[in-house]
Amino acid sequence: MDTIQEHKIIGKKRKRRAALSCNDCRRRKLKCNRELPCNTCTKGNTAWMCTYSRDNECTLVNPDEGGSPRSLEVTEASFTAALPRHLDSRIVPQELAKLEKKRYELLEERVKVLESQLATISQGMVVEPPKSDEHSDDREPARIQPTALIGLLKGNNYGTFSYGPTSPVTIVVHFPELRPFMRSIYPSSGLQRVREEMRAWEDRVQPITPNSVLSVNRLRDLLPDRTTTELLINQYMDTFETTYRILHIPSFWDDYKSFWEAPLGADSDMEALVMAILACVLCTSTHETTRHNPNGSTFRSRAITWIRACEAWLKRQSNKHRTLAALQVRCLRLLALKTTCLKTKEIYQETQEHMGFVKNMGLHRDPNILGSRCSIFNGEMRRRLWATSLELELQASIDRGLPSATSNLEHDSAVPRNLNDSELHKDMQQLPVSQPTAVFTDSSFCHILMQTAATRIKLCQMTNGIKYGPNDKEITEYEEEINKALEKLPNWPDPRSTQVKTHLDLHLRQFLIILHTPRALQVSLGNKHQALYSTLACLEAAGAVVDSHYSLMKAGNFTLCSIRSDYFRAALVICHIAYHTNDDSSKIILRVVQAMFDDTMDKALALLEERCMRPGRGSHQYWYISAARSLVQIKLAPHRAELFKRQATDRVSRLLYKTLSLQDDPSEDFLANEVILANNPNYSEARSNPYATSELPVDPITNSGLRLDAQSLGDASEWMLDNFWFLDDFPTLQ
Repeated sequence: MDTIQEHKIIGKKRKRRAALSCNDCRRRKLKCNRELPCNTCTKGNTAWMCTYSRDNECTLVNPDEGGSPRSLEVTEASFTAALPRHLDSRIVPQELAKLEKKRYELLEERVKVLESQLATISQGMVVEPPKSDEHSDDREPARIQPTALIGLLKGNNYGTFSYGPTSPVTIVVHFPELRPFMRSIYPSSGLQRVREEMRAWEDRVQPITPNSVLSVNRLRDLLPDRTTTELLINQYMDTFETTYRILHIPSFWDDYKSFWEAPLGADSDMEALVMAILACVLCTSTHETTRHNPNGSTFRSRAITWIRACEAWLKRQSNKHRTLAALQVRCLRLLALKTTCLKTKEIYQETQEHMGFVKNMGLHRDPNILGSRCSIFNGEMRRRLWATSLELELQASIDRGLPSATSNLEHDSAVPRNLNDSELHKDMQQLPVSQPTAVFTDSSFCHILMQTAATRIKLCQMTNGIKYGPNDKEITEYEEEINKALEKLPNWPDPRSTQVKTHLDLHLRQFLIILHTPRALQVSLGNKHQALYSTLACLEAAGAVVDSHYSLMKAGNFTLCSIRSDYFRAALVICHIAYHTNDDSSKIILRVVQAMFDDTMDKALALLEERCMRPGRGSHQYWYISAARSLVQIKLAPHRAELFKRQATDRVSRLLYKTLSLQDDPSEDFLANEVILANNPNYSEARSNPYATSELPVDPITNSGLRLDAQSLGDASEWMLDNFWFLDDFPTLQ
């Protein structure tokens, strides 16, 4: 009997229980309060997706037919049964029609959202769809991730050079009007005439200045007199050594006192160290007026000879028995390459090689793990040299537009202590307690800067992405973090702290420009209000960067303008913003630009003039800013176009004529491509050092027949922005 009843129950057609939840809650098996929109969809920011279906609720399941559902005719009663319980008693046909209309309105809104997202994609923005999570109560809203700034490639085939988003040259990609303007004003200008005069000078001196190899018995033979040497060393101590910590000052002076009285013999560590210091500081020196020769300034030529001599000395050093002096010479060599504009296209490669060397030494690990194998004094010197190497590599990565090599490197070397060098000595058994940051010491720069190293390394990685850059939330968070760090910078009364304060400010403030530049340059691709804020932030930060450099230069300190390029980036950003902001919708920006443009451009050009006159290289950057300034002035005052065009070329012509008027007859010693130390019997056997794996690096400018590639306008592609990929591929920004 029970069996018969059971078969009857199974054979009956059972009506599926009405699902009262909205479609999304039912699919995700979430609790629904049966409102329109429901609480779950509202919390998940998907209220526009909250709908109640009729088709799926009114189905019968027939076991005899294999359990497949069959649809019933949708009637008013069946739809009412599928509505939320608290609504079914009050539903009338007219209200059903209203609900149906509301549902279609929600669908239309959804279509509009999808269309806007599709339009955003077509304009270069990537929309990440919300991730589906069956076990989550909230749904993440669609997140718009900005694309990264487009970088540059220069050259052809395998002879290319890459410049990423944070490289100053990348701004040229978003300033497509600049290149045609430069090409239009060059013919029949003073630049052509000065080019012909420079070429005549080159042709006249080329036959009498063959590429040479300079052979000397010892390094000391290349040093100037003692008075000049000490003057340059003191200048180095007052400038470079207040920021990048490479030497232990008391130990250096103790060894230096006996250096001149020591008998002549094999080259000592002190000779190489002194020569590296002189090469580093000479082009920033004010002890005499520099002259010029076909290789650049006489300062640069002499410094290059010293750099070559240091490289020859490094080639002789054992890679197994490394010394502190060898590591110090390596760090000083990198600074010397910057101040002399030697191998400018390879400075990133040089810093990466140096970073690989110090990582191989284990400087990224804290010396405490070595225990008694590393003295307290040497441990602190290791921390200082690691901090210096990290900062040099990070800045080179920013200027080249590539992520830092330390982005994914785990390092636990502690921050150098805020101590004066007089508190450290070789026989010490315990490190003194670090001074507060409000107390200025010899190591304040490294101590403070390393506290923000992780943030700056992360920003370098984020802003140099190939596909994506930082989104709006990340920009806001990092901007706030940088501003807090700037506010915490102490204002020391010590006059020796001027360069330290300026350098700390520049290291942090450059990231405000880098963070906001994508939104400021790509106004049409983002929110207008966000673009307005980023544009104003860029103008403020760029103006502050130029002012800081200019104030230091007017005080007679040319160190930072010789090793940094952030003022060049700042000037390009200001010119771009000024050129593309003169419509009625940006009156605020236009007023700011008009108030600061002329004064800031005067300062930027003065900095660039000093930068290219001291080493005799880099005048093409001066040409970029001069042309960009005139282009902006023409946009703001079209009736004076001819005057501004003439000024763009005349400024550069005056600079090059000034260089030409200071030309001296070249000296063979100053034009040496290589220095050989004749007193080294094992010269050909020195293979342990990385420098010994190949021939000594040769200055590409000197080795190319002494042509003034940085100043010869007809042959140098940098002058007309030739051979840069993408410049002809992108439309003009509106």
